[in-house]
Amino acid sequence: MKAKRSVIPVFVPHLGCPRDCIFCNQRSIAAPKEPSMEELWVNIEESLSRSGDGAELAFYGGSFTAIDREKRLGYLKTAYPFIKSGRLSSIRVSTRPDCITADILDELEYYGVKTIELGAQSMENRVLMLANRGHTAEDTVQASEFIKSRGFTLILQMMVGLPGENSSSPGYTAERIAHLEPFGVRIYPVAVIKHTALEHM
Repeated sequence: MKAKRSVIPVFVPHLGCPRDCIFCNQRSIAAPKEPSMEELWVNIEESLSRSGDGAELAFYGGSFTAIDREKRLGYLKTAYPFIKSGRLSSIRVSTRPDCITADILDELEYYGVKTIELGAQSMENRVLMLANRGHTAEDTVQASEFIKSRGFTLILQMMVGLPGENSSSPGYTAERIAHLEPFGVRIYPVAVIKHTALEHM
């Protein structure tokens, strides 16, 4: 049986996100602030000393490709020596479907990113609008196809229970996501978090 690869999670709460989705408050559920480059380096070193070489570095909690370019490159350049030496096997990032460009994919590929997780959430435009996502289902389709065509591993995220859904909505979104043939899917139930628009609703 193949051993499970270690993952070094790095939370960049809400960093890069251009808007507040009605269900989201990363600032209250993740780390209080994003790490500095020095803190990232120390985190990687300490994590590898415990798990051994070959772990994957994963950036969660924000829209990585929408982070200010200087800071985004800072994170990637901090991790790159570990990639180059083989101590890190790869990097995983989470982002939005409308924040994918050819230049960004070139950048991610160069620095060792192999997996991209896209927050699709729903494949119904009305549901996306009510959730204040700011992108369409077609954006998800286009980004997914582009990411796969460039050789990245694609993970899609969907949510169940968003405002505006009906009984057939989860099945519809699941079918459309399956049609895109991602490597994997994360399915999140909607949770009502304090200090979000969803809580007020």
